[in-house]
Amino acid sequence: MNKNESLRIDSNEIKSLLFENAERGYIHPTHQEDMLRYHYLKQGDMRAAEEAYRTLDDNMQGKLSPDPIRNMKYLFVVSTALASRFVVEAGVPLETAYAISDLYIQRADMLESAKEIRSLLKELYETYVHEVNKAKKENIYSKPVMKCLNYIESHFNEKITVEELAKYVELNPRYLSAIFKKEKGMTISEYLTAMRVEVARSLLTRTEYKYAQIAYSLAFCSQSHFSKVFREQTGYTPHQYRLRFYDINISK
Repeated sequence: MNKNESLRIDSNEIKSLLFENAERGYIHPTHQEDMLRYHYLKQGDMRAAEEAYRTLDDNMQGKLSPDPIRNMKYLFVVSTALASRFVVEAGVPLETAYAISDLYIQRADMLESAKEIRSLLKELYETYVHEVNKAKKENIYSKPVMKCLNYIESHFNEKITVEELAKYVELNPRYLSAIFKKEKGMTISEYLTAMRVEVARSLLTRTEYKYAQIAYSLAFCSQSHFSKVFREQTGYTPHQYRLRFYDINISK
């Protein structure tokens, strides 16, 4: 196709696909059928995983690619993208939902069999159901605190001040600090530190990043400050923690 040819789908192509679907007896699920698994998902019901697994049956698949495995991967991506939006509506933090989505899509991209892809989609939904139920057990936060939590989750690797957050949610800094501590049981600074230490744990055990790299990537002012805070929170220095918990298989 040269650059002057249109990529627009014409009516003949649409009719051809409709005919092909009719020939093989394929009919897309109704909207109600399609939404069932997302309804289960928002309720934290494990039936969502079974419904997701069922959608990748041969007789349930639309045709997005002539290659069967690539077709299934495309369907995996579509289902995952939609699921991520529904779990956010159910209360799962946006960045957490999208991180899970990204990681599972990366895993699916490396698979080479239909059975593996179907099983991975079921696992994804099970993970999302767990996160939805986890979110439901936690406190229901006010809108400004929820906005702060989502902002912190997206910017924890940057310097964040109470004043900056207060401006973001359009509240007085002192008032925001008070309602945040009341609802979360810790100050904004304590919450931010805890999140950074939790990420540092993963980086220390799953990567070979140098301690200084981790410190500065998580907005600690220095490596020594990072080491001090990490030891206060975990009882280990970063070096001790890596030696004890490093997972060589994950790194590879």
